[in-house]
This record gives sequence, C-alpha cells and structure tokens, in this order.
Amino acid sequence: MIFEPVFIIKAVVIGLLTGLMSGCFGVGGGILCTPLVRIFLDIDPHVAVGTTMALIIPTSIAGAYNYIKKKQVDQAMAAKLAPTAILGTIAGAAATQFVEGQILMLLFALLVCIAGIDLSFSIGENLKKQREKESDIAEQIDSSKGIGPFIVGLAAGLFAGFFGVGGGFLMVPCLLYFYRFGVKAAFGTSLVVIAAVAVPGTLSHFALLHVNIALAILMIAGSIPGSLAGSAIALKLKDSSLRRGFGIIMLIMSVILAMRELLPATPF
Repeated sequence: MIFEPVFIIKAVVIGLLTGLMSGCFGVGGGILCTPLVRIFLDIDPHVAVGTTMALIIPTSIAGAYNYIKKKQVDQAMAAKLAPTAILGTIAGAAATQFVEGQILMLLFALLVCIAGIDLSFSIGENLKKQREKESDIAEQIDSSKGIGPFIVGLAAGLFAGFFGVGGGFLMVPCLLYFYRFGVKAAFGTSLVVIAAVAVPGTLSHFALLHVNIALAILMIAGSIPGSLAGSAIALKLKDSSLRRGFGIIMLIMSVILAMRELLPATPF
C-alpha cells in the first residue's frame, strides 16, 4: 500500500491524539483512534479495529511508564485483572469476524457515546464521591480479595478485543467506584493491564488479517511521544475541565461516526 503525504500526516496526528488520550485518561486510546481512522482515513471497519489494537501496545506501555515511576500502580489488582482480560480479548477479537462492518462501527459509535457521557458529566467521579460519603471507611478496598477483579478483567477484555480498545473505559470507573482507587492509581493500574492484553489482542486480529502494519507504524510514531506527554500532564493536572471537554468531543465524534455509516455521502 502506497500512502500519500496527506495520509501519512493524518496517520501520525491520529497517533499523537491517541497517545495523549491514553496517557491522560488511563485508557488504551482505541476509543478515539478507531473512529478517527474510520472517518479520516476511510479504512475498512475490521482493519480499523485490528490496527488500533496494534497501536495500543506501545501507547499503553509508554503511558504506564510515568505512572510506574510515580508508584501509581496497584500490582495486586493488575495481577488479577490481566489473566481474564487476556482471555476476554482473544474471545472478543474472534467475535468480530461474525459481525458485519457497518454494524461493528455503529456499535462502536454507541460505545463512544457512552464514554463521552461519562467523561462529560464525570459519572464515575460522582459515584466515587457518593460512595465515600455513604461509608465511614475512606480506605481503598483490599484488591487481593474476591472474584470481582476477575469479572471486571473478563468484561474489559471482551470489549477490548471486539472494539479494538484497551478496556480502560470500563476498568477505570470500576476501580474508582467499587475499589475506591485514587484517580491516578486507577489510570496507572488500567494502563498496565491494557499493555498486557494488547499483545494477544493484536495477534488475534493479525491472524484474522485485520491489522495494517504500515499504518500501525505511522500512528505509533505519533502515539509514543503523545502518551508520554499525556501521562506527565495527567500526573500534574487537578482541574477536571480537560476531562469534561474531551467528553464533549467524544459525543460529537459518536454522532459523526454514526452518520458516516448510516449516510455514506456525509462529507467527513
């Protein structure tokens, strides 16, 4: 495949934006990358999902680096989330071959819309604060007990493999609400798990011929510095305006993606 200069620039910029989101919000970045690739690069829906999963590997590792340095990763929780998340990712990736491309993208638009609502209105944050008010115990729940993390990991993995995302959009709210993690610790732990699931997820999509290696390399060129910058910003950021603003962008993007699939003539 021969890429035009404009295509190359778009791919690198998409990678940069994906990396920034990954580092800032503790997610793989796929929930942004997949619709951008589909909208602006006109890539096949299944390939958009698979190639995004490949991008998540270096993006999540780079983003997790700063959180690990600042000791904002719960290793016990990550160790419980990762195994079932990996299994879920493989199963989710395999399931994509049974879903028509347009349906896959419309489901993805719905997913982006839900994530945008959560980001815009800080639902996860509000639930966390309400939970803390209802209890006299402000300490984080022991993440080494119970089967909850295994269930959360499996669910996140299924979504990750099916939609080509990291699964952080599901893991982060669960860590905030059910386990009372601090925001930064939730982001860091999520990114470590995402790094673990992205490898088998990518291999599964590669086996299904859903990965465009050349495109992935172009986006990685932008995603690694973006993820390092995003995580560094997040570790210093206190204002929630960035999170809310990004949520609004996600809501707009979900509408654009849905319109593009339902109305092919839409000029996006």
